[in-house]
Amino acid sequence: MDLFESLVYPINQAAILAAVGLCVLWRRRYRAAFAIFAFGICWLWLCATPVVATRLRDSLERSYPQRDASTYAKADAIVILGGGNLPRYDLDSNADETFSLATRIGFGLQLFRDARADMVLLSGSDQALRMARRLQSQGVPVNAMQTECASTNTHENAVLSAALLKQAKRPRILLVTSGFHMPRAAAAFANQGLDVIPAPAFDPVYPSWQAHPWWPKRSALRLSGRCLREYAGMWWYRLRGWT
Repeated sequence: MDLFESLVYPINQAAILAAVGLCVLWRRRYRAAFAIFAFGICWLWLCATPVVATRLRDSLERSYPQRDASTYAKADAIVILGGGNLPRYDLDSNADETFSLATRIGFGLQLFRDARADMVLLSGSDQALRMARRLQSQGVPVNAMQTECASTNTHENAVLSAALLKQAKRPRILLVTSGFHMPRAAAAFANQGLDVIPAPAFDPVYPSWQAHPWWPKRSALRLSGRCLREYAGMWWYRLRGWT
């Protein structure tokens, strides 16, 4: 799966096309080589433009509009998935809104503060404990948190979290992850028999994208790659019966 995932990123696809083009050029098929090089450059350029990146993201998020935390129904637990950005610093008196809107953990914190659930489950081997420490520093009681630190992908997030939630008799969850990751994550958790309320975290805003939407940007290329990875992941999960 790791090799498969690497192939969906535009920069890797462009590198593969460049290698194929060189092989074709070595065989002196100049027109075909030029066409392959041109296609690779155009594809990489398009994926690096804010226009294409935002359309890819919007196509994944369309069914999961972002809402204020206070508008969500109450649930048995708030499940926050690792993999998103963590804020560099703890909150100060003026940072609450930025923290809550820009990260998964921040939006999960806002849901807890709005009493949408009285328990938070943090899932993900690389971030669960760090997220728990951040939440504890923001006043979330230790006995209101549970960590799942063994999962390394979304499927394992769902399987291992579901086991903990069913044992605690908390089947109705508010699932917090990035909007573009929500289609695959919500389907994976629902496949484990949980009653899932999608609660997508607010994506960061890219004000610099507004001026030149067709000019390539590294942040847009990164977003395009993550969205293409989600589409490939959705196909793979359906194929494996994980959603």
